[in-house]
Amino acid sequence: MINAGTHGAVTWIDLSTPDVKAASAFYQELMGWNEVVVSATPMGEYHIAMVGDHQACGMMGQGPELAGTPPMWTIFIYVDDVDATAGRVAGAGGAVLTQPFDIPEARIAVIADPAGAMFGLFGGPEIDGEFYSEDVGRVCWAELMSRDPEAVQGFYRDLFGWRAVTELAGGNPYTTFKLGHEMAAGMMMMPAEVPPEVASYWSMYFTVTDCARTERRVAELGGEVYVPTMTLEMGKFASFADPQGATFNIMEYSA
Repeated sequence: MINAGTHGAVTWIDLSTPDVKAASAFYQELMGWNEVVVSATPMGEYHIAMVGDHQACGMMGQGPELAGTPPMWTIFIYVDDVDATAGRVAGAGGAVLTQPFDIPEARIAVIADPAGAMFGLFGGPEIDGEFYSEDVGRVCWAELMSRDPEAVQGFYRDLFGWRAVTELAGGNPYTTFKLGHEMAAGMMMMPAEVPPEVASYWSMYFTVTDCARTERRVAELGGEVYVPTMTLEMGKFASFADPQGATFNIMEYSA
């Protein structure tokens, strides 16, 4: 596993949603987080999910300037220098959506890759430890659903040093981005059934103990099942939308 404070490592995810209290309650019930810590910030309340002593993810309400914007989870990639990395985005074929700015104890920026997938840059504090985890309730993987997988490989290589390794999985090409010898993230072609107006996007997976039971609980809590429980070589997965409409995935690993 990659240390989350390494340049090019996925280091955090957070949810932007119109109703952060309702979303927080939904995910805590579903994932079994032992606590959600709420902090006041200049941008409003920030909810941090705790699994044991580990911070699993963050959640915050959408400000007035984002009214009408679909709720979504955003991944953040750690970089040694946010400003310098943001300055290289245009030359690599992407776009800076939000220029670098400071948040408490860190600096971030929001960018988009050449196919339109949005994500964040994160830098500032020294981070020790791994972000991905197979512990229940934590994030275990990040995956890019891209409308042009080949076009974006060079972008992620130039910014983060990711090496793309593409193999067939279930008859379809699947790309694993590697940072050194470690797996950084995954990528696959956007499924044909996804409406054309949906742009490329980053998605993430939470670890669960029982995929099918979690699927049933999603429906009971007001969410929507997009992809019912499916069995893969590594375990079982499913995809959902929460009651506010943000999409997410779960993974039950094989023993």
